[in-house]
Amino acid sequence: MSTDSQPDDAIAQAFLSGSTYDRVRYERHSYLRQSVPRTLALQSALLGALALLLPMYGLYPDSAAAFLPASDPAAASPKALLLGLFGGVLQLLGAALLVAAVLYRVRLAPLTERQAHAALNAEDFARYVGLGTGGLAIVLSLCLFAVGLGGGEAVASYIAAMGRNPFVDSGFGVSVADVSLFAFAASVTVFFASRYLLVHLALFHHGDE
Repeated sequence: MSTDSQPDDAIAQAFLSGSTYDRVRYERHSYLRQSVPRTLALQSALLGALALLLPMYGLYPDSAAAFLPASDPAAASPKALLLGLFGGVLQLLGAALLVAAVLYRVRLAPLTERQAHAALNAEDFARYVGLGTGGLAIVLSLCLFAVGLGGGEAVASYIAAMGRNPFVDSGFGVSVADVSLFAFAASVTVFFASRYLLVHLALFHHGDE
């Protein structure tokens, strides 16, 4: 069977399965149509990337020290960090909403069309909040932190171009180490949630057959 026919086969199977949720899901237009376990796995990867802020900060050349709030990542709280923290929190909120949506549709199955739309609305919102807004915030934070890897000259060039230092102290007292540890723990949690739901949904669909 060619790979080109696989999406059509999936759509046909969704309509023939008798599942209101699957039918409505394929009828809706959405830019982010990954399954919930797949979405959670992507969110876990983004949180894992956020955890890289700690080793990145530790690799900064000595020439960048003049622009940093502190050389110790356990004490440093640059403003660029807040963007990553914001993205990490959105990832967790999105993941929690996705898990809740899955539990909702499994518990109430078989769903009415109204319930299916409600579950999909929650899933779409969670994807846009987590993968969309949260993912963008994490990527921007990583890009800002990457500037420091170029040393003092790169940071000075950024400040000259943008008019502000992204590494000035945030005043919130949340350190690079704190955010990285939070991101790592959240990444592991969300990853295991994705694996659990992958198995749980497979058993659920098998039981419906």
